[in-house]
Amino acid sequence: MPILSNIQCMNRVSIVAKQVNVFAKQGNVSAKQGNTASPAGNQRLERTIVMLVTLCLLLVSVRTSASGAQGTTGQLLDPAKLQPGTNEVFVRDGPELRRLIVILPSNHDHDESYPTLFCFHGAGGKAENQSQRWTSHVEDRGLVLVSFEAVQSLGKWNFKEDFHPVNHDDVALVRRVARSLVSGGVADSKAMYATGHSSGGLFCYRLVRETSLFAAVCPMSCGMAKDAHDPDRNTQPVHLMQVIGDRDKSYHGSTNPKVTMHSADKRMKIWRDFYHCHKPPVIKAHGIELAVQTYTNEDGIELAICEAKGQGHHLRRDLRDRADRIALDFMLSHRKK
Repeated sequence: MPILSNIQCMNRVSIVAKQVNVFAKQGNVSAKQGNTASPAGNQRLERTIVMLVTLCLLLVSVRTSASGAQGTTGQLLDPAKLQPGTNEVFVRDGPELRRLIVILPSNHDHDESYPTLFCFHGAGGKAENQSQRWTSHVEDRGLVLVSFEAVQSLGKWNFKEDFHPVNHDDVALVRRVARSLVSGGVADSKAMYATGHSSGGLFCYRLVRETSLFAAVCPMSCGMAKDAHDPDRNTQPVHLMQVIGDRDKSYHGSTNPKVTMHSADKRMKIWRDFYHCHKPPVIKAHGIELAVQTYTNEDGIELAICEAKGQGHHLRRDLRDRADRIALDFMLSHRKK
């Protein structure tokens, strides 16, 4: 039997338990209807027994994954125990156990700290969505990748208070993980970056407004919430690049009773005004479908937008990969002072 993560095991255990409960109820109904066992009743009983055995085997696999697998699988986050490669870890967050995937380069040295990229999936996603997207850059760039998972089953980030039914303190979670990785010598505090897709991109804007953790941030395929994400006097300088398709639902902005999203042009103007970027942008084409406009203020803060022509909410895979490289080049070119 393949070794499963704790989350996978518990999900499957839950499914099996529900099925067992259904068959047990069906068996009770059959018993009440007569004293003799029917062939169908016997079959249901046999299937129930098989499911119970499967349940036991799954529970054993949880123990096996915790004790016999290489690397760190299903443990609480402890920077000293992180190993080169993929580490599935958890962070206690009140009643929740928050899941992360942390990937270290194969030549990771515990005596060195590394540039670290925090990434956040879109609505309904899992930590694997972003870790799989960015893992190919871990070796090439010599960075640590930290992929966060939103509280399930909502699977969305708290990009704005009172937007979702429950206000999970995702900002505090990110701060806690960042402190742990920096104090544990894993992450370079001057070279921490964040990116996210859709809901994860919206959450990146909140992180820019409310924290000073990152040297550069790249929200992708997302809007920017009016008021909730607008920079204010407490916002610390950060290099910012937006990646978006010009046919994305968020490109022209939107309004509903709960939130107004700025258009791509409006959000760039807000940040240009905030950073006093008065000079014309430098425009660079990356092929015929990707173009980057970069504004720079007198202090060297860069504000950029990478537009994908003819692309919607999900960029075509080859363009997405190229845009990711552009975004990563942008982020890694900056360090906090």
